[in-house]
Amino acid sequence: MRRPIALLSSCLSLALLAASGCSPAYSSLYKETNHKLHPAPVAAKDVKVVKSREDLKRAWTEIGVYRGHAPTVKEAMETAKQQCGANGANVYVLNTAPFQSETSWKVDGVCGRFDK
Repeated sequence: MRRPIALLSSCLSLALLAASGCSPAYSSLYKETNHKLHPAPVAAKDVKVVKSREDLKRAWTEIGVYRGHAPTVKEAMETAKQQCGANGANVYVLNTAPFQSETSWKVDGVCGRFDK
């Protein structure tokens, strides 16, 4: 008898949390797309941010995608640079300009490595 009540209570708690619009302040997703290339990590300060693929003047190779959000644009971009750099990328190419959604700033782009 106790199990259905506990299950109902858990479901109600989840429903209330979802309805409140409560979301974590930070979120990060990195997904590797090039499983053959595994470069050494790069310092976040050395990762160049580029507004679009058309702005790239050098040849490059995609190694992964990164999407995330943070309370400020600066934090969102720094986190993107850290994640890309940790996976060996030295360029972060934005798919779209950072944008605000509710109380956080979202970034979406591709982590890449300049060809030698």
